[in-house]
Amino acid sequence: MAYRGPVLRWDIFWADPDPGVGSEQRGERRPVIVVSNDGVNAHLDVVTVLSATKLEGKQRRVYPFEVQLPAGTLTPEHASIVMPQQIRSISKKRLLEKIGTLSDLDQQAQIENRLLEHLGIQFEAEELDSL
Repeated sequence: MAYRGPVLRWDIFWADPDPGVGSEQRGERRPVIVVSNDGVNAHLDVVTVLSATKLEGKQRRVYPFEVQLPAGTLTPEHASIVMPQQIRSISKKRLLEKIGTLSDLDQQAQIENRLLEHLGIQFEAEELDSL
């Protein structure tokens, strides 16, 4: 059953990303973090999310372009790897259940920085001073 409430930036949901192709994250339930802005989220039927995967039991390393979050941040039982390389816009109908909200500003900044790096977006120091 799809979630029917408001969707805000930094909300964490269980989502159904199936079907997936190739190396896309897939499965019946996957934690995702909403990264699209609240204006878009309020007016469109799609949201932009980053997928996450549990750290425990993985045979792979955490890449420098990913963000590792401690257990209890996204899901109660597992540490998580947030994957900016898996950015995806999905229908709100894929959002199954709200888990919570990522409220830690340092974690948000880490995710934003890795996402900007992934997309090749850089800001000049002078531009940042004028914002």
